Amino acid sequence: MSDHDHDEHSHEDHSHDEHSHEEHGHDDHDHEGHGEEHEHHHTFDWKTEVEAMREEAAHFYVDHFDWKGQQPPAGFTGPKYFDLDEDWRLLARLDREAEGAGDPVTLATSTGLLRQMQQAGDLVFEAGGAEHRLTAYLTQDQEGYDMLFVPFRDATSGMETYGSGRYLEAPYYDDTDEVELDFNLAYNPSCAFSPAYDCPFPPPQNRLPVEVLAGEKLPFAKPN
Repeated sequence: MSDHDHDEHSHEDHSHDEHSHEEHGHDDHDHEGHGEEHEHHHTFDWKTEVEAMREEAAHFYVDHFDWKGQQPPAGFTGPKYFDLDEDWRLLARLDREAEGAGDPVTLATSTGLLRQMQQAGDLVFEAGGAEHRLTAYLTQDQEGYDMLFVPFRDATSGMETYGSGRYLEAPYYDDTDEVELDFNLAYNPSCAFSPAYDCPFPPPQNRLPVEVLAGEKLPFAKPN
């Protein structure tokens, strides 16, 4: 994952900083070789893996996260999440012919700066009985592997989840257009925890009309 804070996807500075997903415990999930006959075992492994990543994220935010002059709220124990939901593990298609695919683009960020990125295409998938598209951007994880960075907002943004949106990442391959889009791995940019981070905003077209009840929730209780 990346800190796309991209700056922060990393939850640190990642040059993708923000969209960094490492510290956040967002690692690549290799599901190859899991046939239908291993479906039950695969599900167990997936849940165990995601829960382990969430534990790692809690450890990172409690013990290692740079709050950049801010202080964590009293009683803070790490990110908060929706329950794991298999229905939000989706198979998407990367539309490499979508308008703007391959072009350099500029995304606004939380500090007023601009982030230069390259558009990979649109991820096309079904959710809530309808087809949706999310623009994905090319990036790399901390090991140098190609990734798709997908900043998005949905109908929970500003209510149950961070108002400026969340980030999602998925492996990018030249030889296939199939992409596993697991919204259970959606995470908050670092600026959700400290406003000193520079985090790219999701583009206007990446606003989903449905509630994505998966992944990270607001990290702190909303003030009354």
